[in-house]
Amino acid sequence: MQQTFSILSIPKFITGRGSVSFITSLEKKRIGIIRGGRSYNKSLREKIEMLAAESGAKIQYLAQIRNEPSIDDIFRCMEEVRSFEPDMILAIGGGSVLDTAKAIHLLYENPDMEFKEALIPFTLPKLGKRAVHVSVPTTSGTGSEATSAAVFIDPLTKVKKLLLDNHLIPHYAVLDADLTDSLPDCVRITTAMDALTHAIEASTAANASVMTRAIALEAAIDIMENLPGSLNNCPNGSVQALSREKIHIASAMAGVAITNSCTGLAHSYDHPGPAFSKAHGAVCGLMLPYTMELCGTHPSYATLAARLGYQGNEKELTQHLIDHLFRLRESLSLELTFEEMGIDRIEYFNRVETWSKVSLDAIATVVSPVEMTIDRGMELYDSCYYGKRPIV
Repeated sequence: MQQTFSILSIPKFITGRGSVSFITSLEKKRIGIIRGGRSYNKSLREKIEMLAAESGAKIQYLAQIRNEPSIDDIFRCMEEVRSFEPDMILAIGGGSVLDTAKAIHLLYENPDMEFKEALIPFTLPKLGKRAVHVSVPTTSGTGSEATSAAVFIDPLTKVKKLLLDNHLIPHYAVLDADLTDSLPDCVRITTAMDALTHAIEASTAANASVMTRAIALEAAIDIMENLPGSLNNCPNGSVQALSREKIHIASAMAGVAITNSCTGLAHSYDHPGPAFSKAHGAVCGLMLPYTMELCGTHPSYATLAARLGYQGNEKELTQHLIDHLFRLRESLSLELTFEEMGIDRIEYFNRVETWSKVSLDAIATVVSPVEMTIDRGMELYDSCYYGKRPIV
């Protein structure tokens, strides 16, 4: 019998500035913390330790993740995790930290599971028998606090490995915009571009429900409208604070959207990022308008353009949105091409055919609005390198 319903999978969201104090309300007594590097600064550490002391909880720092998460990062701390026996896994940081916490939680509650078993999509057991998982993002981009995925780098092959199951979604996602105020603009912009790409792509995925699409579109609008006001040069403090909070929430909404539908071509063709050590959000944000041209006119693009104040038919509105994204990038002093990003031309084009082949079977490619071919992929990479402006 064909399924005629969809289920929206989300964590319990805790929002508002200062909401990190929510962790004490869970009354847990053994808090195992996975944290980031720069984002977990002295003031935040003191606050977490004070909250734990007030609730009578013992804390232990289990892992500190500074770069792209590696499989080694998981296993390096598992002995300490099992020895401490936390009743709360508390992840505080960017996407790498939040992803690592998902894997740690999984293997903590399933000590006999081998990592290769965990890589089989949608076969993982329900979590929460031993610990509750609380995710506290300190950037507004990956949406990992709301997603069912965790990505890791194999230390030997340097290939990405993916854990994927709705049981990996944290039990609670605490969206405290106070924790984003110290971000430099370069990080704020790059992560916002990742979230914007999540939102726009999720709205066009073939498997998106009406509810998922609505969430994705609202997230995209909030990011585009509030990103300029969130930057450090904003002269109005109250506008800046509200803009940052809206983007922080929109990032999580975009995470919900991709968990309940999928990403798109900018993500399945994002190979220049790991190949040339470029930030994921920077690469996806750059590729987004070029991939939209490939996808062609779409009701979601038209809706977003109309919400931004543009007029015209669906084709015209799609073009308006693509042009708007280029102008947004220019206003933020972001590169418009991989050439501008400083990627070596010869090395880049030596890999383009391989990238175009391996991207064809990615689920994000399959559910995108366009049927891709190797030639179309190569044309996409050509446009992204030289900046051939998309015309729908």
